[in-house]
Amino acid sequence: MDIFTSTTLEWLVTTVLGGLVGFLISFLHRSMNRDKAFTQGMRVLLRARLIDIHEKYVEHDDLCPVNVKEEADEVYTAYHELGGNGTGTHLHEEIMDAHISSDSPTKSR
Repeated sequence: MDIFTSTTLEWLVTTVLGGLVGFLISFLHRSMNRDKAFTQGMRVLLRARLIDIHEKYVEHDDLCPVNVKEEADEVYTAYHELGGNGTGTHLHEEIMDAHISSDSPTKSR
């Protein structure tokens, strides 16, 4: 193999590998940004559900069915696992302290 062919082949391999590494880094970066956005969006939606339950059963001092408390607990667990805390924790604690209704449970949505 002559020097021109060898040099061209080295240049081509280096360029292709560099492009491939750049593509992979870009792909991973976009993927991580989407995961972060998804996680943040889910936290916002879960916190909103806690706020809705809190408003209905704590702020309006309504009796809270057991199944709504169970839902609030599940929502808070998911919210907390996604890194949420603070406001959600306070809302969850107050929902858990709300008086329980003695009626047959109905799903509140």
